[in-house]
Amino acid sequence: MAKTKIVPLNIGTGSKQAYQPIQCEVMRSKRKTLALYIKQQKVVVRCPWAASNAEVDEFIENNQDWIQERLREEQLIEQETLRIEKGAKIFYRARELTIVFKEGRKERILINGDKFIIQGHKLNAAKAKIQVEDYLIDKASEYIIPRAKGLANYLGVDHKITEIKLRKTKSKWGHCTSQGIIQYNWLIMLAPYSIIDYMITHEVCHMIHMDHSRRFWNLVGSICADYEHYIDWLKTHEHRFWFD
Repeated sequence: MAKTKIVPLNIGTGSKQAYQPIQCEVMRSKRKTLALYIKQQKVVVRCPWAASNAEVDEFIENNQDWIQERLREEQLIEQETLRIEKGAKIFYRARELTIVFKEGRKERILINGDKFIIQGHKLNAAKAKIQVEDYLIDKASEYIIPRAKGLANYLGVDHKITEIKLRKTKSKWGHCTSQGIIQYNWLIMLAPYSIIDYMITHEVCHMIHMDHSRRFWNLVGSICADYEHYIDWLKTHEHRFWFD
């Protein structure tokens, strides 16, 4: 069983560049090596029971540049995380737009220049969030489901699909089962259409190859030639699409 000890850490107090004090969590367990993780602006050090405090301190000191870079990246991700609030930024179709609340009896979403307009009666953040969710689900129903069915028909696997679901999840953009159920995260509708098409392709191709073998990726590539670029793009920007 791992033992956790939280200690204050002021790395960089020697000849190297000084850094701001950070919180460090040391977790000892039956492992053979030391490892570093960044979690919610904390440094987590996992180490063997036998590792001395001096060894842990030295390990952290030797990796301080990596730690600070990761902390900066995490801080940027936190700043860019989507919040459905008046005046906040939303990354829509690879463009950063400003969220605007507009009073109106008719509930709707409008894109006008660099503005993402949420129109409704007596809007607040909670109501606006629901409207955005409904908007994205409607767009996903109109776009993803017909194109997934069309691609399945083209590949001759439409008979294998029993259901196509739209569901917001915490970590996955798409999922499929051997029972023929395909699921897409409707948050993907915030992404460019090329990214959405890649996700459609990825899951439908699993109806032929239920793995990530070379044959699977060859099939994906025959439909979506730039899929590697789309994967990289999504990894870089996906944190900007998630909201609670």
